Amino acid sequence: MAAAIDPNFLRVQVRAANCYLALGEVEDAVQYFKRCLQLGIDVCVDQKAAVEASDGLQKAQKVSECMQHAALLLKRGAPNDAESALQLRKYEELIQLCEQTFDSAKKNSPPLHADYHVENLGPELAKDTSFMIWRCRFIFKSYFHLGRLEEAIVSLEKQEELTSIARSSLSRNDIETQESLVPLAATVQELLRHKAAGNEAFQAGKHSEAIEHYSAALSRNIESRPFAAICFCNRAAAYKALGQITDAIADCSLAIALDGNYLKAISRRATLYEMIRDYGQAANDLQRVVAILIKQAEEKTKHFGHSDRTTNLANDLRQARLRLSTIEEEARKEIPLNMYLILGIEPSASASEVKKAYRKAALRHHPDKAGQSLARSDYVDDGLWKEIGEEVHKDADRLFKMIGEAYAMLSDPAKRSQYDLEEAMRNDPKKRSGSSTYRNTYRSSELSI
Repeated sequence: MAAAIDPNFLRVQVRAANCYLALGEVEDAVQYFKRCLQLGIDVCVDQKAAVEASDGLQKAQKVSECMQHAALLLKRGAPNDAESALQLRKYEELIQLCEQTFDSAKKNSPPLHADYHVENLGPELAKDTSFMIWRCRFIFKSYFHLGRLEEAIVSLEKQEELTSIARSSLSRNDIETQESLVPLAATVQELLRHKAAGNEAFQAGKHSEAIEHYSAALSRNIESRPFAAICFCNRAAAYKALGQITDAIADCSLAIALDGNYLKAISRRATLYEMIRDYGQAANDLQRVVAILIKQAEEKTKHFGHSDRTTNLANDLRQARLRLSTIEEEARKEIPLNMYLILGIEPSASASEVKKAYRKAALRHHPDKAGQSLARSDYVDDGLWKEIGEEVHKDADRLFKMIGEAYAMLSDPAKRSQYDLEEAMRNDPKKRSGSSTYRNTYRSSELSI
């Protein structure tokens, strides 16, 4: 009516276009936005409305493109591209897509609450409810694979709340979809329970008990790669506290293989290598830490400018570089490895204890056995093992050779005697250098959350 009175009233045209777009009438929205832009050129008034019309036209055209693409997928017989997104591990994108469509659906659907008589709302409610369940399912699975298990549970609770209100409108497929998540939901709850119990035991100084809980979580499921990486890294902290350094290094290596940008695991492994005086490997890990921090700092600066986040990253980067400089200086001294610490025995250990420790370590860390728990994962079929197998084997081979070198030294009485003499000289308080000044630089709390 307003447009009929004044055809040049640009604001009315923009408002009509936005209403059509909100209703999903994309063609009408495009028509009105184009009319707005033409009026803006011809009449040269209300520049703000013209800019809004230009932005609106881009949005409407984007929606139209998406609808056309969806129609092509349907013709091709591939309506379920969300499944493909899961298989391609585009979890963040899938969550974003589902949440965006979920918000739009809520705005354009009838409200759901306990006193609503869903049987009187017709097939549209059933369709909307079914779509919401479908979205919740993919959000849950995506959070699970991202290792964000607490958020996965929250998304599932939203779905259960939805279905409990609209249960009478659900189809058999909807109910089956919901029930299909029950085993995975139980697994998630169990994983969270084991991790929490492990963290609690570690904080209480019960390191063996902590290892049992982290191991239970890892044996239950490692399909959530980031979550498995956290459990390996936390178990490494418990092994370190017990003096089982090779076990701790092996777990850090598994965590890093699962998550190549896991700063805590890389930094922890650098510390472990430093403890056994493998300064070359420690330096390699610290160089990796520095590279990751530089990349993170650049990304944060690009998105947030100079803020507390970028300042903290800059401090971490400075400390990591300082620590790297110290380690590289130690590496140049070519100090022999700490053979006793590698085998996890005391310098006073007998020859039989040395042999026993070697056999146990060699059996546990043989390259052919490395990552067997990962190989049992259901992910093997979709390429996980191919991605990480080479790195896991390489790390295990290095550790295995180190164990063999320690045994070769300590099982030979003459070599061991010479080694002990040199160790005694290195440990002379008068000659000991302050090489560990920065050993604890760039360390956060022992456990990952």
